[in-house]
Amino acid sequence: MCRDTGFGTSTGMTSEPALPSVIGAIADDRTGTPLGTVTAVFVDDVTGEPTWVGLTDGLHAAPDPTDIALVAPIGGAESAGGRLRLAVSADAVRTAPRPAQADRLSPAEEETLRAHYASAARAAEDDVPADAVAGDGGTGDRLSGEAVAGDTVAGDRLLEDAGDRREAPQDNAMTRSEERLRVDSVREPWARAVLRIDAVTEEIMVPVTVTRQVARVEYLPLRPGDVTAATSGAAADTPSGAGEDDDRSTGWVTLYGERPVVTVERAPLERVRLATSWVTEQQAVSETLRRERIALDSDLDGDLPSR
Repeated sequence: MCRDTGFGTSTGMTSEPALPSVIGAIADDRTGTPLGTVTAVFVDDVTGEPTWVGLTDGLHAAPDPTDIALVAPIGGAESAGGRLRLAVSADAVRTAPRPAQADRLSPAEEETLRAHYASAARAAEDDVPADAVAGDGGTGDRLSGEAVAGDTVAGDRLLEDAGDRREAPQDNAMTRSEERLRVDSVREPWARAVLRIDAVTEEIMVPVTVTRQVARVEYLPLRPGDVTAATSGAAADTPSGAGEDDDRSTGWVTLYGERPVVTVERAPLERVRLATSWVTEQQAVSETLRRERIALDSDLDGDLPSR
């Protein structure tokens, strides 16, 4: 039975010092085709050795504990430059059965995965391209020629025995190929954002209402009985040696007024946080494609149509 070392960590791989941490690395198949991001490593419960890796679709994808990742064998893998090249093909990984739990593999699931990847390896060995078997003037050509000649002789003998001298039919059809554009999208980081606080100085004008005292002269008419008192009081207030036409004063009066007093204090204004959202847009992708064209060369006059 294997257990997962946990999403986003490489704990449990310390028993293999030569194997670096692969959590977060981009996983490629044996031909270099990207498969996804390594988000989990499964280690054996008995030996503690890493045996399987869990892959999540997309490059630099964030791990999701509830997502059942694709499981691929880590045996024979090579890690360099933040990428992990597996020893299996992309088709074998994509068609592999997924476990029932995201953090553990049962013995039955391990056997199923081993059988699946073994079957994929045998199928890859049996699928040998034609140009690898038959070379230019090599043994493969001689073997193919001998086999075709033997089949032809056997076929002629059968026709002769049946009394039918008709020529065996031949397939002269050709296959025309063309390039097709397949566009996929991958999720990867494209920018970094950070919140910064800058102080902005501005001038503010605020109307302030102030009050002040104003001196005012009040006149009080005298009654006939107050004339003598006023005259005696005026004589007492007149300094000696001063004439009747000299200026007289009752003293200075202090006037009070209000003035604005400005005090600046720093107070919390509002809360700001950074949020992200997905925006969908259309982008044009252009590529030059090639296709084959079949033409018939003939000694007949006139041009023949081509496709």
